[in-house]
Amino acid sequence: MKHLSLIASALAVLGLTACEKGLDVGEDVMSPDFGQVKNSLLQVRTRGGGTGSEATVAYPVTVYVFQGDECRAAQTIGDEGQTLNIALTEGSYSVYAVGGASVSDYVLPSANDALATSAITLREGHEHSDLMAAQATVTLTDGEANTVTLGMERRTMLLQSVVMKKVPTAATTVSVSVSPLWQSLMVGGNYAGAGGSYTVALEKQSDGRTWQSTATAYLLPPSSSPASITVRITTPSGTRSYTYSTSNELEAGYKISIEGTYTEAVGVTLSGTITGAEWKGERTIRFDFDENGSSSGDGDGGNGNEEGGGVSELPAVGTLYQGCYVLANNGTTATLLSPNEASIGKSHTAYTYNAEGLSEDISNLIATTAVDGISGWRLPTLAELNAIYSASEMANALFSADGGTVLTNARRYFYTDADGNLLYRMLSTPDTSGDTDFPSTTYVRPVTTITKQ
Repeated sequence: MKHLSLIASALAVLGLTACEKGLDVGEDVMSPDFGQVKNSLLQVRTRGGGTGSEATVAYPVTVYVFQGDECRAAQTIGDEGQTLNIALTEGSYSVYAVGGASVSDYVLPSANDALATSAITLREGHEHSDLMAAQATVTLTDGEANTVTLGMERRTMLLQSVVMKKVPTAATTVSVSVSPLWQSLMVGGNYAGAGGSYTVALEKQSDGRTWQSTATAYLLPPSSSPASITVRITTPSGTRSYTYSTSNELEAGYKISIEGTYTEAVGVTLSGTITGAEWKGERTIRFDFDENGSSSGDGDGGNGNEEGGGVSELPAVGTLYQGCYVLANNGTTATLLSPNEASIGKSHTAYTYNAEGLSEDISNLIATTAVDGISGWRLPTLAELNAIYSASEMANALFSADGGTVLTNARRYFYTDADGNLLYRMLSTPDTSGDTDFPSTTYVRPVTTITKQ
């Protein structure tokens, strides 16, 4: 019998390269018996490693093969030294891979009852591991051996340290909670179980005023936006909580460190750093807690309030404000256009059955094109995109003089319609209807709104 090799790419989005190793693991013993002759083979390969120690595939990797809605096979690779065989009948198949979900920590559906929407749930008392997911669609003909490469994508974020400094000496406990979070990953790579939360208890350090936890925890990302980070400080007089609403900071694929400083005169200032290791960029967030438990943002990359913040005097239309072009001013708010833009690099077909992956990539592009010190960056609306085109000549003159990236009328840019749908359109065609089937050369150029205080 021909052999099947299973490959999961460590993180294909990095463009990492490494020696490829074929993996054989024997017969497809978990497959249901459908009474058909399995005369074709699906061949896959695993490429692990890369330039850094963290650019690896998370094992075990469980692979589910579906024909329509029926699961035809389910196999698990324990480590990259094992091998695997899956024999199939001819036809079209959807292949899903989930990495990092061991049976000791998770309840995995079997081949007999698996659906693409089946949740891979944590066992009671266990915590998430470094979950990854991938998918592909293949068509096998009679007697064919087909090779497919699965690009594994990290589906968790890593909380690696939490520190609160200058905590009152009377404090007896300090904790930090993150909510709402997704609770499960589905076979098809999407999330399930909204509304979860994670709380980490901090330990008092030798100076008596620093509370810290360096225990790492893999978390699934927020199930809704904005998410909340809540700090609770308990003293003999009671417990006070301070909550910050965050939009884009908490995302799969990022390492998260949170550092807070308590100042009795002004409340709590909490700052954090999100590091994307090798596969994502680096981002810094800053936010404040006051004594009433409310929050205000002064960070970058979509941090803080949904708007870009408050200013004492709004800048005039047609000028630059902190490097951003002032697109509109109604006396109460002003709309700013970022001097930066970036292309998505993949076409719409790369996101088939992966709407969450598209949303994540758009959010990441918005973060990389945001301007430090201004928050609330988002895609423009259709009306704002038309305004950008009308102002492009004046904006480009200012961007050129200030070191910004000029707008290109022949380029395609993303925008959102009134229902929040993601569309694109060439900048210079304001009368053209938007389209959803975007090419890889479609660009993100974000906008934000600032308010007069």
